[in-house]
Amino acid sequence: MLLLVYIILQSVQRSECPRELEPADRRTKVHLALVRRDENYAEPAKKKPAFQGVGRTLGTTGDGGASASESPAAPPLKSAPAPSVGLTVDSSSPTTSIQLRLADGTRMVSRFNLHHTIRDVRAFIVASRPGEAQDFQLQTMGFPPRQLTDPDQTIKDAEIANSVVMQKF
Repeated sequence: MLLLVYIILQSVQRSECPRELEPADRRTKVHLALVRRDENYAEPAKKKPAFQGVGRTLGTTGDGGASASESPAAPPLKSAPAPSVGLTVDSSSPTTSIQLRLADGTRMVSRFNLHHTIRDVRAFIVASRPGEAQDFQLQTMGFPPRQLTDPDQTIKDAEIANSVVMQKF
């Protein structure tokens, strides 16, 4: 870049039009004005990102419309889930991670075996959020979203290994 500026300045000193500024039609005049600036360059201030909040799905209800970050009862985002009673992950069997996006905005990543069922995933969510409503549906992220309605379907058969599952009310 500095070399290009140097070449352009040499062309201007020779009263020639710099090749980079030449018009397509050689008969067109080119006006070039150089202004000497003596002040020091000040780097512009960095802009803040436009949005730093948390995404919410339309139609979800909370405690009177308060967001999860304002509610004292709601856990913080990316909180570690409480261990589910009866759910044991066998490390000798094939395992997978599933990201669970709950209706309150919480994201949890949990490990399951491929033989665990949708019922086990639901039980894990219920155990990690005691006292919350249990009449929710699970659906896959992706297009189009697919409802996970068969509770006896395995994670492998439902094809949700290493994917994102959303909780919907």
